[in-house]
Amino acid sequence: MSSRATQLATGLLALLCAGIAAAATPAAKDTPPEPAPGKAESRQEAKAPSAAVEIVHAEFGTFDASAPDDLVFTPGNVVPHREGQRYGWVIELRGGKRSVAVREEYVQGAVAKPIEDPLSDSLSIPVAKRNQVSQRQLVPVDNLIFGEWAIGPKEPAGHRHLRVVIEEQAAIDFEYDVR
Repeated sequence: MSSRATQLATGLLALLCAGIAAAATPAAKDTPPEPAPGKAESRQEAKAPSAAVEIVHAEFGTFDASAPDDLVFTPGNVVPHREGQRYGWVIELRGGKRSVAVREEYVQGAVAKPIEDPLSDSLSIPVAKRNQVSQRQLVPVDNLIFGEWAIGPKEPAGHRHLRVVIEEQAAIDFEYDVR
């Protein structure tokens, strides 16, 4: 395993613990303080521009949690077609945000048409179909975030294309095979 993969795997365990702790902690409300009595209130609030988020490094692969207290990430683009097999991604970010909005979506190719129709062919444009599968806030630990899934019962084998969008600013595509 490369030193980069070892760093990611080590950071992943810390990230998992921090994510569990963050999920268990109630979030503070983002409400501005009440204005002091007698002071004029500005109707236009100055909003700080959103800090840019940059993807420094991203890897897709499998997770092995067979050893207690040890989660091992192995980069790769093949996921064994075994119920319970854990897989996902690890992304290193650059940017000063405490938490980031992450959306995952499967991208499927254009849907095949059942019949040939020259008129409808000229009127329609095949478009890749996207199915959102999750949307959540993640807390980077040592600038790392991760997404994890497991092969479910009766989940079919085949090729997958997963897009991960971070803060609606940065996106990364992972293509992999379940076999």
